[in-house]
Amino acid sequence: MQKSILRHLVCLLLGAMGTGAMAGQPSTAQFDALRQAARQGQEQCFTQIYRDTNAYALCIRELARTHAEQPMEQLGFLYFGFVGALSYMRVSQAGVEPIAHEFLKSFRKIQKSTGLSDAQLCASVPGNCEIRIGQTLAMERAPAPAPMRALRPVCQAGVCRIDGQ
Repeated sequence: MQKSILRHLVCLLLGAMGTGAMAGQPSTAQFDALRQAARQGQEQCFTQIYRDTNAYALCIRELARTHAEQPMEQLGFLYFGFVGALSYMRVSQAGVEPIAHEFLKSFRKIQKSTGLSDAQLCASVPGNCEIRIGQTLAMERAPAPAPMRALRPVCQAGVCRIDGQ
């Protein structure tokens, strides 16, 4: 009887140690799913961002929604949505900052539940992770941007521009 209890306790302990060591370490299949979802988000949605940031955000949201039962895939879509918006913030694309903040909040919730570190998540999308993680942390510390105003075309002397007033 004691051997049986002892063996059971050893199995429980080893099992707990195994899961503890693996916490935050995605399996190869999980990381592949994360990376593949990010790539799919890029292929399906990223071409829209320079023409219509709302269409881009809607595309990413829809991909994430249809994968709500698959956290790694959902995380991949939302993280790429953030990365794409962050990329266009560097060139001052109108309307991307609120989208970046939205996706940042969304992916952080899922990231926390998966136990992935920022470095692990960043590795799912090619680029300079040191810079991207720094920008992400800075964005989290900064206040959220004001909501986007309605845009309208304004033309003067044959030159047209989009105005957010």
